[in-house]
Amino acid sequence: MNPKAERLATYVREIRGSQSQRQFAKRLGVSQSSVNLWESGQSWPETENLEKLAAFKGWSLQDFQTYLIEGKLPSSDPLDQVLRILRSLPTEAVAKVATEAVETLAARTGSML
Repeated sequence: MNPKAERLATYVREIRGSQSQRQFAKRLGVSQSSVNLWESGQSWPETENLEKLAAFKGWSLQDFQTYLIEGKLPSSDPLDQVLRILRSLPTEAVAKVATEAVETLAARTGSML
């Protein structure tokens, strides 16, 4: 098994924990055979399922893919995670985040910025 498939298999077993493959598959919305194939390194999840798997640890799809390909764990610092996501957003979304940040700061300081 290649390192990427090994990391996926280990990750799936870890987040599945004591649940059976059937229980975990139902929770994820996939077949039991999909979980079995991922854990044995014989198949690779679709992007939608990679996103679901990443969400179990609060990772973005990009963080999860970096982990699978390079073996680098994402930072557990929430600020690092927010900044990494912010950098990947389209301009309109960044503007909304900036507006919300200014409004939040104004509310916390009791003044209008």
